[in-house]
Amino acid sequence: MKKRLCLHENFACARVDDQMKLLQHSWSDMLVLDHMHQRMHNQLPDETALPNGQKFDLLSLGLLGVPALQEPFHLITTKLQQLKFDVSDYICCKFLLLLNPEVRGLMNKKHVSEGHEQVQQALLEYCVTFYPQVQDKFNKLLAVMPEIHNLANRGEDHLYVRHCSGGAPTQTLLMEMLHAKRK
Repeated sequence: MKKRLCLHENFACARVDDQMKLLQHSWSDMLVLDHMHQRMHNQLPDETALPNGQKFDLLSLGLLGVPALQEPFHLITTKLQQLKFDVSDYICCKFLLLLNPEVRGLMNKKHVSEGHEQVQQALLEYCVTFYPQVQDKFNKLLAVMPEIHNLANRGEDHLYVRHCSGGAPTQTLLMEMLHAKRK
């Protein structure tokens, strides 16, 4: 629990401007990772029915509306399952996505970079200590992060095209985040 608090403090102690830039850069990656985690650990179904009987495609939501991403999504999920991806891995990976020192325009890049390194170190120690039987788990988890980022970028591109063609709502937080990231 102490590690979780420490990870949170890396973000919470960042300047508000940097927090906004970090969130704007990572929201879609974290959405995809969250969806994978929920499917793996909380048996999130592909779809659900609303009280009015309307079906809601949860998998499509997790893929930012791009059904063609289902196969790569499932391949990444399978890799994570093979790595025995658990809640602690999920928390560390989420902070690795969030605390990205490569985000342009950060006011205190050093603070973000140090936080990123601390999270990587915590994840490495966790993998070595609790999963010695999973060969090279740490590096394999790190290798999955760009794959998640690629899925998220493809979903963002799809949303942006739909938005520009009038096929997506304009005044939503999702569109605000999409536009902020593209600035």
